[in-house]
Amino acid sequence: MPLSSTLRPLIVLALISGVAMVVSVSIGSSAMELGQTLAVLTGGGTELQQTLILDLRLPRTLSAFATGGLLAVAGALMQVLLRNPLADPYVLGLSGGAAVGALLAMLAGVAGFVVSGSAFAGAMLATLLVFGLAHGTGSWTPSRLLLTGVVMASGWGA
Repeated sequence: MPLSSTLRPLIVLALISGVAMVVSVSIGSSAMELGQTLAVLTGGGTELQQTLILDLRLPRTLSAFATGGLLAVAGALMQVLLRNPLADPYVLGLSGGAAVGALLAMLAGVAGFVVSGSAFAGAMLATLLVFGLAHGTGSWTPSRLLLTGVVMASGWGA
């Protein structure tokens, strides 16, 4: 049965992603050959190799893969919401709000998860401000939202 023209590129991209993940797991500060990596992933290898791959490298690779995919989905959703292919977090001021939140946490002398949480709170505050100001007295339009976001991004940057 022949593959459809939309399914074929997805299969090729899935294969490339799988190969990239295996190569990512095999590369590191400690030398590991690709054959050894494949042996560990299929259940073989020494105890040291299993610890190195399964406990250290594989979780990092999977989290990087998931983060990249989620960022791509977030970018696509933002472009759909604004009906603008150039929309990104920098245009709407979300990144600036996150940076200001993280900076305030660091200036307060805290570290660790509090800085990340403050960055998230800053991004949420920026989102609420942009949507609230763009809404005004009527409903918001994509162009109004985009222009308000540009103004807010400039403000956060200042």
